[in-house]
Amino acid sequence: MKIRHAPRYQSRLTLAERVQVLDSNGWRLLNADEMGVMSNDDGDVAIIGMPRHLLKRWWSLVESDHVTTGFEGYAREIAEYFAYKNWIIPANAVMEMVGSDGHGDGALVPSHPTRFSAGVGKLLACINLGDENAAIALGAAPAQIRVVLEPGEGVMLPMRGTILWGRSTLGSSDLAVTLLIGELSSQSTVATASTGRFGAR
Repeated sequence: MKIRHAPRYQSRLTLAERVQVLDSNGWRLLNADEMGVMSNDDGDVAIIGMPRHLLKRWWSLVESDHVTTGFEGYAREIAEYFAYKNWIIPANAVMEMVGSDGHGDGALVPSHPTRFSAGVGKLLACINLGDENAAIALGAAPAQIRVVLEPGEGVMLPMRGTILWGRSTLGSSDLAVTLLIGELSSQSTVATASTGRFGAR
């Protein structure tokens, strides 16, 4: 698995500062040889970032208690930003916000199939919308890695194939808030457009 920063995204952190590997002593930064193998401009996994105003807009929705009524418009703004950056997601992408306990690593699950509230499909991106750094674990042990994400940052997964992924413990936050972006499979019986959903896991 190779990791890169997405085109047109200027990250504050370098890959060497954010990519970690799990060994017998826990999580550690990659050494130079591992980084050389894992980082590539044509990498499978791309790191992206949302502008600060979209991150603030999410928390404004939460504080106003208009999450359920305002999430569709928020999802549309996210889709428009992806189009502006030329980060390809389907026109009928489904978006869901999920909240989970911030303590303990989540179990790794396949990006395909992923169960969304509107049906089963493929996970294409996940974004940290919490107010603290978070991490997304990728792959399967013992070759498991994780990518540290600042608030508003996320990872885009390959359109083809399947990757194992999950939230990973980082910091002391009690709540992990993640935006999931995916595409429903053609067999899904629930008709939906690019409208969003809000839920908890």
